[in-house]
Amino acid sequence: MLLLLGVTFVTLSDHGGHGGVFAKARSYAREVLNPVQSGIHSALQPVGDFLYGALEYRSLEHENQLLRQQLAADQADAAQAQAAQLEAQQVLAEEHLGYLGNIRSVAAQVVDVTGSNFEETVTIDRGAANGIVVGQPVVSADGLVGSVTSASSHLAVVTLLDDPSFTVGVRVVNSGVVGAAVGEGLGNTEQVIDIDAGQKVKAGDDLVTSGLSIEHFPAGLPVGRVTKVLTPTGALQLEVSMQPFVDLNNLQYVRVLLWSAQGGG
Repeated sequence: MLLLLGVTFVTLSDHGGHGGVFAKARSYAREVLNPVQSGIHSALQPVGDFLYGALEYRSLEHENQLLRQQLAADQADAAQAQAAQLEAQQVLAEEHLGYLGNIRSVAAQVVDVTGSNFEETVTIDRGAANGIVVGQPVVSADGLVGSVTSASSHLAVVTLLDDPSFTVGVRVVNSGVVGAAVGEGLGNTEQVIDIDAGQKVKAGDDLVTSGLSIEHFPAGLPVGRVTKVLTPTGALQLEVSMQPFVDLNNLQYVRVLLWSAQGGG
């Protein structure tokens, strides 16, 4: 009502000039309305501040979200670049495997892993189309990995050194003593058998493939290092444990040797 009355007075005063009763009425209306206007402004100010703050908060939240996304993308790019660098270093290391001599080989990438107490194999992305056949040795930069046990046109399965079915003839580098390394399954220590008691074998000795005529591997491939030697009372053979040079749980790139016991390399 006060607002309506004030508007009426202001309108009439505009038509009636700036003197007389209407001017006094207008002045009175303004005096009455000023506290009302101030009250309305004071009451609405927190609402305006809230709305402005809400808009600002949403804007800041959006900017933070964009920054978080950018940070995550940068971290992913950095991780990918680091992984690519590690892969490249591993590939380069395997390009110059001095122990291979003149043996021809095919580089391959591991694309699948099968690990259990009964089977230790990996699948690689090279096969018969690349000259790979069953029985060929497989190595990495650190030494013997296993051998090919099946091959299709573009894939091959490699049985690893620690598979319970895997056996390879080995020779102690320092003494020339010959034995056979056998797989014991995932997570188990490799054993070296067929070494007579009294032979010169000690912890820390390096083992390489023996290369005997009955073997399916060329001579001199690094295999592992002796970790423990026991001589049980009255036993005819030593109990020898070995740690493979190759980390069989972290294979990414390998080389298949185009070699056979019949034809050589």
